[in-house]
Amino acid sequence: MAKKAETQAQFNVPIIKEGAKVKGTILKEIENGILVDCENGAFTGVILAKEAKELKRSNVDLNNGTELELEIINPAIRHEDGYYIVSVTRLLQYDVWKSVIDKFEKDTIITVIPTEANLGGLLIDMHGIKGFIPLSQLAPIHYPRVEDGEQEAIFGKLLELIGQEIKVRVINIDEEERRIILSEREALREEREKVLAELEVGKVFDGVVSGISSYGLFVTIGGTVEGLVHISEITYGHVNNIDNLGQIWDKMQVKVIGLENGKISLSAKQLKEDPWEALPRKVKVGDTFEGKVIRFVPYGVFVRVFDDINGLVHLSELSQKSVNNPNEVVKIGQTVKVKLILLDPKNRKIGLSMKDSEPGAPTEKPAKKADLAEVAKKLEAEEKAE
Repeated sequence: MAKKAETQAQFNVPIIKEGAKVKGTILKEIENGILVDCENGAFTGVILAKEAKELKRSNVDLNNGTELELEIINPAIRHEDGYYIVSVTRLLQYDVWKSVIDKFEKDTIITVIPTEANLGGLLIDMHGIKGFIPLSQLAPIHYPRVEDGEQEAIFGKLLELIGQEIKVRVINIDEEERRIILSEREALREEREKVLAELEVGKVFDGVVSGISSYGLFVTIGGTVEGLVHISEITYGHVNNIDNLGQIWDKMQVKVIGLENGKISLSAKQLKEDPWEALPRKVKVGDTFEGKVIRFVPYGVFVRVFDDINGLVHLSELSQKSVNNPNEVVKIGQTVKVKLILLDPKNRKIGLSMKDSEPGAPTEKPAKKADLAEVAKKLEAEEKAE
């Protein structure tokens, strides 16, 4: 036995045992792995194909001639061609684990790239060490906000984050399982505290749309603090489809209108002039202009005219002929010529007529109070329907 050890030392042949560290130089890639010359020709090892694939994905240089530090895997189990199996990942894991512990103790931010997703969050593989970012620890801009919590939709949004760089902090370590819990929210802790300190009712901020819901738009300020722009605070006009008013990552200037129990209420429309106040300066009864048909109701159609202001064209005002169904005269999205027959900014109502702008329509006569009262009643019905 002493003789064998002496011979190995004489020829500088490493003792081949599990866990032994050796230096290697990449020779070539083969069908099921990468051949490595270990300890200057002492023996040939092979990095298995599965590990080689993971190393390439992590941008480890595996070109011919690259020198690596390797670890011998159980020498009793050989590669199918008789080569000893060696691993880079074992040593990388040790370095990564040491680094993770250090970052956790120093509360340092690190950058990770998700490799998988499940309904609970994002998974990260750092050379075999498993990391996890729970849904609750994602930043507002990445949180998969989905109506009714539909699992398929949540999963789809998480899949979009795979391969993206995400800055996180380590918030928990399981040394026995070598698993770590990560938080994107904690990586933004200082920025969040700074934004929260600046928040005041009445202040205006530049934000980014981070979520869309049937009841409003979620807007993130400073990338860290999220508030809600309720559907009633997005615009002055009637909202048929909230998707038309904002998309994820859209920039939006907002005003803080409420801070209560940790909830932040925002407004976009309060930063714009109320179009109803400006309307009397722009138009008067009798003016004609163009608008777009946006909605049918049993008693007429709504036409969008000025700055998201919608006016009602009653069935009786659609055409000189009798009309039972708006479809007989116009289509949704059609641009039509209308005449203003009622202007009531105080009650936010306007009445429009298409028949008075038709070719051959009779010359306009001054509107009678009784006629205007009738139009007002029709608009009252519209308001209740809303």
